[in-house]
Amino acid sequence: MNVNEIKDVLTKENLLNEISAYEALEPVDIKLGNDVKFHINEDGDILLQHPEGESLLEPRAVETLVSTVGFPRTYLKKIPKEQQNTLLIPHLNYWYRTAKAEQLLRLLNIENQTIMIVPDADFEHVKISRVISIAERQLGEDQIAGYHKVWIEPDSFQFSIITPREVEIKEGDSFNAGIRIQHSLIGATSTKLSAYLFRQWCSNGATTEEQLETFHRRNNSDDLDTWLQESIQRSSGAFDREVEKIKALLQISVDGCTANVLDSILAQSSIPLSLQKEVRSTLLNRNPETLYDIYNTLTEIDTHSEYFDEHPNSRGSLNRLATHLTHHSKLCPECHRQL
Repeated sequence: MNVNEIKDVLTKENLLNEISAYEALEPVDIKLGNDVKFHINEDGDILLQHPEGESLLEPRAVETLVSTVGFPRTYLKKIPKEQQNTLLIPHLNYWYRTAKAEQLLRLLNIENQTIMIVPDADFEHVKISRVISIAERQLGEDQIAGYHKVWIEPDSFQFSIITPREVEIKEGDSFNAGIRIQHSLIGATSTKLSAYLFRQWCSNGATTEEQLETFHRRNNSDDLDTWLQESIQRSSGAFDREVEKIKALLQISVDGCTANVLDSILAQSSIPLSLQKEVRSTLLNRNPETLYDIYNTLTEIDTHSEYFDEHPNSRGSLNRLATHLTHHSKLCPECHRQL
């Protein structure tokens, strides 16, 4: 099946629509001290006056301010709104006017409303759209078949790029090279890029992804263009190496010892017993001939099993086990247990 036929693949325009709310965030860097002051307006909102103007603080921003100076976020929720002026504002003014004077604070604003706050922000604010544009430039527009697997969280944004680079492992079973990028607007984690394998199995859009090597931008200080260029090149090598390991599974026979092979593979994993039972039942019924057949079944169950409807946090565990198998594929010639 062609990558363009996958229903969950996004265009760049779709992706930019997904991140539009985050793109509206503008950084305002202020130096703490006597030029900042917290107060509450007549509607009970907490505001911060600073040299660049005045910002209304969203609850998440206030929680960050409180937790940064050692108060639990749960404590903030216990303060009655009518008591915030007495119990909360004096603390904020002491810590951010006096105790933390001369330190930097970054406000992420939409107009004059602060959505998020970054304490000690000594790094460049990089918009998500810039990361996308640089990745597109380094790859080349003709090397992007689509965007996939977009996750948006308050502290992190992730998206995957599927490339048209395709390798057929055997007839009707092809892998595409892909990269996944994770970026944090508040510096919670360094920007990172992971190489992964992508393939389309069926018309309902079910996919299988195995993550390979991951490359980190050190302290967000590396030049973004150069780092992405180098990481993309290195991810291509990771794809090549993994494909060769997967091809090798085709040459490793199970010799009718499926139960022994499964026992050794599953014994070294943390797969829940109920899911192990489904894996055993499926594979014993199929009577696999090679380790590649086992690899395929593991990734198929991870994609399609109803088990994950009730246990969504376990999804991906069989994909990781399949990837582990490509790196530990030697079997004992006598008992066929994994070495």
